[in-house]
Amino acid sequence: MRIGESMKKKVVHLVYSMGCGGLEKVIVNLINGSYEEVEHIIISLTPEFEMTAGIIPDIKIFCLDKKPGKDIGCHHRLYKLLKKLSPDAINTYNFGTIEYHLTAFLAGVKTRVHSDHGHGGDAQDGLNKKNNFIRKVSSFFINDYVVVSQDLMDWVTRVVKVKPQRLHLIQNGVDVPKQLFEMKGRGSVIRTISTVGRLDPVKNQALLLKAFKCVLVNYPSARLKIVGDGSEKEKLTMLAQELSINNAVDFLGYREDVKEQLVSSDVFVLSSHYEAMPMTILEAMAVGVPVVTTDVGGIRHFIDERYAYFVKANSEGELAKSICEALVWNGKTEDMILNSYNLVKRQYSIEAMISRYIDIYLSQKNRD
Repeated sequence: MRIGESMKKKVVHLVYSMGCGGLEKVIVNLINGSYEEVEHIIISLTPEFEMTAGIIPDIKIFCLDKKPGKDIGCHHRLYKLLKKLSPDAINTYNFGTIEYHLTAFLAGVKTRVHSDHGHGGDAQDGLNKKNNFIRKVSSFFINDYVVVSQDLMDWVTRVVKVKPQRLHLIQNGVDVPKQLFEMKGRGSVIRTISTVGRLDPVKNQALLLKAFKCVLVNYPSARLKIVGDGSEKEKLTMLAQELSINNAVDFLGYREDVKEQLVSSDVFVLSSHYEAMPMTILEAMAVGVPVVTTDVGGIRHFIDERYAYFVKANSEGELAKSICEALVWNGKTEDMILNSYNLVKRQYSIEAMISRYIDIYLSQKNRD
């Protein structure tokens, strides 16, 4: 039974931006899957809104126009907006918004939730002393602290010192087809390799470009699709030219048809320096595309060699070798695809993720 309009809890999602990325996709899925139970509001610190195009209509969206660096005025603007909106709960995401929990507390928001999808501005180790001091101080004003992987849970417990009773492990969920797409084999001469994610140093698409040059030796007609946008686009475009592979690389920018791009691929590759629980791996697994990934962060906490090809970080030779292996249609690849689809369908559905978040938003335990 759905909750009546007048009984809905009002939840603010405070984000650094709603630009293209895996975190933003999670927020879109969360809102679209629970708008009948909860009234959702988005407040973005910066004016980037590409991902809001996929949100259901009538969701209120505000921008605080945060200035670069420290902007005390942004706290004041948030305080006034929260007093005006009077939400029941606020959910912040990653390091860029965690400091605003004091503001939410002062504005009288009772349910204060923070979700970590990675180490934020700390690259791979999460040991930046200044950032972790801010995390520790902010955590005093957080009721419920959500992490998306066991790797992050261990880090938050050890470094940020969040008590276990306030911690929740909620793994990302993706849209899973009722049936696995028909396995297309390898009849085509052209092999298509894809990657999806923001063009950012931590995603390390430069490694994939270098590995792809090696792949072209065995598969001269292969193509590489890079889906996503970001600060590294110009550098990556220049690198493709320097490697003389630019005619075989398609920089597609931000796309709303990510599923279709994956379905039309033969292999999905993630070449990151660090990941907690990447949405894109789950999305590729859900549509029957073999996955090649660097062995970093929390990835091994939710999949192993039964579901993907793992390679050492920063090893273009290993990455190229595994991509070529994944491109060969054999029993190992077929088993991997079937195992992956069944795992995602069983454990990583959007519905399971949404249910956990709604439980937190509606809970009355441990509120000030």
